[in-house]
Amino acid sequence: MNSEIGRDELGQLGPRIGKGGQAEVYLLPDFRLPDVAGQLVYKQYFGDQSAPHGLRGIVRVRSKLNPRDRQRMDAIACWPARAVRENGAVLGVVMPLIPDSFFQERTLPSGRPLRGPREVQNLFIGADLAVRLGMPRASAADRIAVCRDLAGALSFLHGLGVVFGDVNAKNALFRLTPDPTVMLVDCDAVRIRGSAAVVRQLNAPDWNPPEGAVLTQETDVYKLGLFVLRTLAPGPGSSVSRDPERVRGVLDGPGFRLLESTLAGVPAQRPTAAEWYRYFARRTPRREAGAASSAPAGAREPTVTSGWLRDPATGSWVRAR
Repeated sequence: MNSEIGRDELGQLGPRIGKGGQAEVYLLPDFRLPDVAGQLVYKQYFGDQSAPHGLRGIVRVRSKLNPRDRQRMDAIACWPARAVRENGAVLGVVMPLIPDSFFQERTLPSGRPLRGPREVQNLFIGADLAVRLGMPRASAADRIAVCRDLAGALSFLHGLGVVFGDVNAKNALFRLTPDPTVMLVDCDAVRIRGSAAVVRQLNAPDWNPPEGAVLTQETDVYKLGLFVLRTLAPGPGSSVSRDPERVRGVLDGPGFRLLESTLAGVPAQRPTAAEWYRYFARRTPRREAGAASSAPAGAREPTVTSGWLRDPATGSWVRAR
């Protein structure tokens, strides 16, 4: 499978749907890829922000997978599917559009409607406050399922030699319906083990591991432990907590010991993401063992986003009226 395409192959760009410090993101209303289900976006980097070899390596992680594993990858992460080149230089990447089910429609106290990604940081606040902020109320079972799927996603990526790096409260999204699960975003900032990252991998505030700035699969697991702690013991102070005692009585004995080992200062003694997945899978046995997500590929395709909607007759994207 070709891991690169020319800029001219994208055709006319749709509206800009996102902008950050390193890139802009555009909808691709008419562009499709045979190995990606649903709508695509183009992330174009500013100036010298792109790192061609690094981006190509990240794309190849996905392109080398068999069809079943690619489908699994696409169910857990908005992973770059193609590097985009022009005159020999890599300008950006084509990625799947984040599915609509990971967005939240809510109304601000002012009465103004707001639509945005449902970031996992909303799981760290109390359920009553979440509802007041227009977020769904997550049950204890929902929280276990979300922790299971984040562990499964990291386990899958670790098996491919990936260090996700900046696991934090904003670059994983969640949904509760039709089934509780997560979606990893900002995947172009990962590092392939043994290679340099495309951009320097950083620690978000309050997510830094005790061993320092070099990020590894062990630091991914440490941050997974923080996520488990903060998700299963929401409320005041949760978003910065590192104290396993907050979940004593929420996790059973084996789970509590896993968390203690995860948050310990010795990386080599931490459990793996796969061990965390197996633990949570035993508490949520409805899913097939080893599956990071059971969401079908077709569920990834939204019907409306950012002022555009899909014409059911032609399948094309048109501006909403």
